[in-house]
Amino acid sequence: MHQSHFLITDFSNLAHQKWQITNDSVMGGRSDSGFQINAEGHAVFLGRVSLENNGGFASVKNHEPLNLTGYRSIRITLKGDGKRYSFRLQTGTAGQPDRWSYEYRFDTKNGDREIVDLPLNEFRAVFRGRSVPDAPALNASQIMRYGFLISDKQEGPFRLEIEKIEAV
Repeated sequence: MHQSHFLITDFSNLAHQKWQITNDSVMGGRSDSGFQINAEGHAVFLGRVSLENNGGFASVKNHEPLNLTGYRSIRITLKGDGKRYSFRLQTGTAGQPDRWSYEYRFDTKNGDREIVDLPLNEFRAVFRGRSVPDAPALNASQIMRYGFLISDKQEGPFRLEIEKIEAV
């Protein structure tokens, strides 16, 4: 039996967390982003999405494995900027990540603190932004990475403040 809430992170000890930025520069794009902790101890994913050179995305991900067996949703306490983001989970086994990720897209309110629940059974498989309809269902016991992405041709500055991420 698992606990009803599992704190994935509240960013209180970032030194032990493995967050990595990946922007469209890996394919010639010009988007730029960063990930930092603010005075309140919340993570801030911010930057600018550029559509130049066929770009258009910025992401940050954590390389800590998770076993979310028995949980129904990811719950994120955040403050957004009115834009749409994706929360992504990548599955696989040690040294063998799956080629696709599972994502859930959510809209944010501009400047308001909110709690968003992302049902695990509604995450969909994607590969390079395209749906993978024949992929197996998300295996919540084999999550290798998780993180945030902004894309969908949302050019311009963005800012997502994340207070905590939980499994419920």
